[in-house]
Amino acid sequence: FLRIQGRSARAVALKKFAAPRQLLEMPDAASKKAGGKVLMVSSLDEEHPGDNIIDGGEHTYWISTGCYPQEILLQLGDAAEISKIRVSTTNVKSVRLEGCSEENPVNFHVLAEGDLEEKAGRLQTQDFNVGSSGPAMFVKLLINSGWSDFCSVHRIIVE
Repeated sequence: FLRIQGRSARAVALKKFAAPRQLLEMPDAASKKAGGKVLMVSSLDEEHPGDNIIDGGEHTYWISTGCYPQEILLQLGDAAEISKIRVSTTNVKSVRLEGCSEENPVNFHVLAEGDLEEKAGRLQTQDFNVGSSGPAMFVKLLINSGWSDFCSVHRIIVE
């Protein structure tokens, strides 16, 4: 192998032609890193605030204080054409995801909805594909029902 400053020519060539990691991963438009914000949650627990769902980890979470429906309103970092929303939750049975493209979060339209499999309190991760709906600035997660009196949302990823 030809050596170039301590590296093989193959390693240099692979590095030169490899796609940057950022291009391979879809950005999360709702994350704190992207400028996303949790504007409203329907239940408040000071130890598990709504901001936990966009902090990038699945070990932090927002928890409901009982009763359904529950609601979480997110403002995206920038208006985004949404193709998929991934939710990581526990004890959630039925959800609806809505989007709003207006300057203020007033008029929403359904992006996706469905039921999650019961996992006896273990983490449920579900991808919801979103059809073409135009750019959205806000996303609302409505938890219509749960498998238990309380539920948690560990993460919402908006791609």
